[in-house]
Amino acid sequence: MLVVFLGGWWLAWRTEIVNPLFISSPIEVVRALGVLLSTSETWSDIWATLMASILALVVGSVLGVLTGILFAASPAIRRGLNPYLALINGIPRPALAPIFTLWFGLGATPKVIVGASLVYFVLLLNTLAGMTSISADIITLARSLGMSRMQLFRLVQFPGSLPSIIAGLRLVAVYSFLGVVVSEIVASYTGLGQLLVQYTNQLDTAWPFVVVAIMSTMAVLLDTAVRLLQRRGRRGMTYRREWLRPPLQGHCVGCRMEAS
Repeated sequence: MLVVFLGGWWLAWRTEIVNPLFISSPIEVVRALGVLLSTSETWSDIWATLMASILALVVGSVLGVLTGILFAASPAIRRGLNPYLALINGIPRPALAPIFTLWFGLGATPKVIVGASLVYFVLLLNTLAGMTSISADIITLARSLGMSRMQLFRLVQFPGSLPSIIAGLRLVAVYSFLGVVVSEIVASYTGLGQLLVQYTNQLDTAWPFVVVAIMSTMAVLLDTAVRLLQRRGRRGMTYRREWLRPPLQGHCVGCRMEAS
């Protein structure tokens, strides 16, 4: 597939089926990639975008998971805040990038906020769905066998919601990167987004294609890292059926689960 794609691209450029000004040549793109990666400024831009994406992923994920846990623990708070969160979630966050840039300047802060805002709502919904999807029979059984509220959360509800949370992480890993890049395109000192705008304004398509290729590679690496985390999470959070067996010798299920 890659060979067919590159061959068709080169043929379209060579025969001028498409204006060469708009698509450049694969060979020119490879040359531009070599030149671009040989400069320290490019690596500084890559580092700035990567660090902002990771920070946005971490901040948005932590806040989203904590809010989801709070909503699951208190339906009253969920009912009270849900209309406002739904209203905020309906706002296209990339459209807020100019406002955040106006408020916080051209540094990393507006980029992180835009990326984190995209991550936050996905993790909030996934965490809430995971916490509330646990069977009511399991909850009732755990309580009847002596589990405290903290034991119920720590040993049943939260582990049961982890698959949903980790599945959301794989999606938002790309969202955080997209939010950061969009903010950089709007206005920024550093980052691949501003580099893309700079080269696009020069009307030399080989260089923007190189930047897009670097962006795609970074997005794939972030997705791969979260996928590895997902695999480890699946291995580590395997339920033990004996945890939910009736208590033996006066010990409650929660106590035996804590010991495990």
